[in-house]
Amino acid sequence: MSPFERITRLVDMHQLIKQKGTGSPIEFARKLHISRSQLYNVKEELADYGAVIKYSRKQETFYYGNDFELTETVFWKREVEDFFKKKLSVQG
Repeated sequence: MSPFERITRLVDMHQLIKQKGTGSPIEFARKLHISRSQLYNVKEELADYGAVIKYSRKQETFYYGNDFELTETVFWKREVEDFFKKKLSVQG
């Protein structure tokens, strides 16, 4: 998957969560055109960026348990951290 596709998937997931319009995990995966297991992988990636994602059985939707916002700064910070980790591991 290209970086553009990865970011697009994260943004799509973020928007559905913010709108509380995800539906069940199976419905959410269908909306993103991915498998249910891939859904949880992408969810974990958002968690790596600082999102606390919860699920309401009553409302049948995922929602944020914190004031998480997905911005270009979040992506930039992560990419820079990864770059330095790789660079330091090669030098060390």
